[in-house]
Amino acid sequence: MPIPPEIERLLKQREDLRKEKKYSEADEVRKQIESLGYVIKDSVEGTVVSKKETIPLNKEVRKLIGVFGSGELSPTGRRVHEYLISHLKAPVKIALIETPAGFEVNPLNWYQKLSDMMSIGLQNFQPQISIIDALRKDGEKSTNNPTLLAPMLDADYIHAGAGSPSYAGTHLADSLAYQYMIDMFDRGSVLSFASAAAIAFSKYLLPVYEMYKVGEDLHWNKGTNFFAKWGLNLTIIPHWNNNEGGQGIDTSRCFMGVERFKKLLQMLPEPTPILGIDEQTACIFDLEKKEVKVMGNGTATVMDSISMKATLLRSPSSFSFEEFKL
Repeated sequence: MPIPPEIERLLKQREDLRKEKKYSEADEVRKQIESLGYVIKDSVEGTVVSKKETIPLNKEVRKLIGVFGSGELSPTGRRVHEYLISHLKAPVKIALIETPAGFEVNPLNWYQKLSDMMSIGLQNFQPQISIIDALRKDGEKSTNNPTLLAPMLDADYIHAGAGSPSYAGTHLADSLAYQYMIDMFDRGSVLSFASAAAIAFSKYLLPVYEMYKVGEDLHWNKGTNFFAKWGLNLTIIPHWNNNEGGQGIDTSRCFMGVERFKKLLQMLPEPTPILGIDEQTACIFDLEKKEVKVMGNGTATVMDSISMKATLLRSPSSFSFEEFKL
């Protein structure tokens, strides 16, 4: 069936915007095309547009996003991954985004371990795993390289996790990889974020390494505010109950400690709900039900950044998005 001239015009407009790396504007054009009854599928070979009714639904659509406090490689984490993909038919295609660790000597290390765990722990789903080595915004392994990112466009499940929050925020914000995550979620893929990626996708980004390792003064950076699309301007703090410092050093609140974190709350540019997630614990956001399920060994803490009033939610339990209202 021939494509109407208006759709052809919009497709060209979208392609021109993508060449200029104006991905947000290009996504608005995509939404306009879809509102006219068409579906766009990008691949290495190019872009294919079809009438919506011609696209077979191969999976049940559930709007799920998993956020790990830590432990995505652990037996607890395996159960969370399994829960997130339990509605999908085998084989399940999984894309692991390596960007948060792109600054490291061997960025593949952590994500290869995660891939190995999934291959064994999720074998009932016949996982087909791609590790996307998009390491930074520029260069050959760029988060803007459509050829490198192509496996994301077939993925049923996309995960980004370990690394540096600041680095992840810098090299994923406004990138094609970030836009692909949003696009694929809109089309029914499941997402999950852990540790560094969870912080980077917050409203305000906690620059952990800069303060805890380098010794910079307390401050916040701007995050990508991923959840704002659904009215959730969350600031996420994983490793909430970390105790690596033992009795001598308070490393809770993602290595900041309680007292320093109180000072950080007073330095926020504007109010934001704080979501603290314990280690070996995850929060599952169900965007259709507008609720969050706590899974794992610990608790989730929802805190008002102004009053510092906190609500503790134990696993297993669920709570409404209303808990995030200030």
